[in-house]
Amino acid sequence: MTNHSECHNEIFQMAKQMVKEKQDITGLNCIKGASGKVIVDDKRIKDSWKEYMEKLMNEENEWDHKISAGVKEGPADCITISEVTAVLKKMKRHEAPGL
Repeated sequence: MTNHSECHNEIFQMAKQMVKEKQDITGLNCIKGASGKVIVDDKRIKDSWKEYMEKLMNEENEWDHKISAGVKEGPADCITISEVTAVLKKMKRHEAPGL
């Protein structure tokens, strides 16, 4: 019976290893922090991302306040059926149009 259970365990270990090798990598193992040091701890990685995003979203960007587009007043132009038909004819088959 011992031989049978050892064989059984060995088969499960082999199967487990095969499944593990076939899995996609879904998470990050490490990142570089703001100081340039590599971070491998999950909590520190999350904290580093949080700091980065807070800095990114709260940072003021300089710009010269010049707008090159003119302001349009009144209702928007209507899109005609002929315009849609022309664009659809230009599209390649079996491709997403994109944004």
